Amino acid sequence: MSKVLDDNKIKSLIHLLEDEDEQVYQLIYAQILEMGSELMPYLLDAEDRSINPMLSDRLKEIYNELNLRDAIADFQDWKEHNSKNLFQGLIILAKYQYPRLEMRKVSEIVNKIRQDLWLEVNDNLTALEKVRIINHLFFDVYNFRGDTKDYYAPENSFINDVLMRKKGNPLNLSAIYSIIAQSVNIPIYGVSMPRNYMLVYVEKLYSQPLNKIQSSDILFFINPFNRGEIHSLNDIKNYLRRIKVEPKEDFYLPCSNIVTIRRSLNNLINIYTKQGETKKAEGFRSLLGVLNS
Repeated sequence: MSKVLDDNKIKSLIHLLEDEDEQVYQLIYAQILEMGSELMPYLLDAEDRSINPMLSDRLKEIYNELNLRDAIADFQDWKEHNSKNLFQGLIILAKYQYPRLEMRKVSEIVNKIRQDLWLEVNDNLTALEKVRIINHLFFDVYNFRGDTKDYYAPENSFINDVLMRKKGNPLNLSAIYSIIAQSVNIPIYGVSMPRNYMLVYVEKLYSQPLNKIQSSDILFFINPFNRGEIHSLNDIKNYLRRIKVEPKEDFYLPCSNIVTIRRSLNNLINIYTKQGETKKAEGFRSLLGVLNS
């Protein structure tokens, strides 16, 4: 009975959002926000059925605010308790963009690639042999590639889109590549370089944080945006000098997962700012604030 009463109360509140009086709207807005994210399915349902443009806009505004609050809370929790899990951080980001995202579908694709890789690799293989297997699987079997035609498309920054479209930016291709590699104990980590994001293969598997890894542990670098091209440490240092950046360890040693997600958020802020979508940019800026604090 109480559930029916709650449902009726929620539907009555949503109905009141049609009142043209701005003060009434602000009161209902505050009340719905106080009730929290459990109301999000009701708001979505009402928006799907609405033929009133003003109501649709209000429903969207409230829904977006609840969605942002959820994402902020999720990132805060991830930062404090689960930042070792890069996949989870990327999922939080994707769910903020796509609140109806079914995580199961994303996990299924990653698990399928992981399973295929697990069947192919063994401890007797050299590091280069393991990477050749990953490259074949990733680029030839599953057809992942860098999106060179529409590099700044927002879709290239969300793990679900990259997994479905089979193309993405350097960061997300590298992130997926490293997640799958680490899942079968291959020590490949992200490197946040100026103007690029690549991967480094180190001597052994480390847990986060990665501050014990030194340049002497580096075997080679991998560029997933260019079909897993291999580079030496000297190649990377020469690249940094070529773009007039003084080589520093931070630019070629593995970065933390928090740094990776921060970089992804900065990419999205820049993309949406350039597209004139200031509200979207502000939302991602709020998420970045959680990881910067």
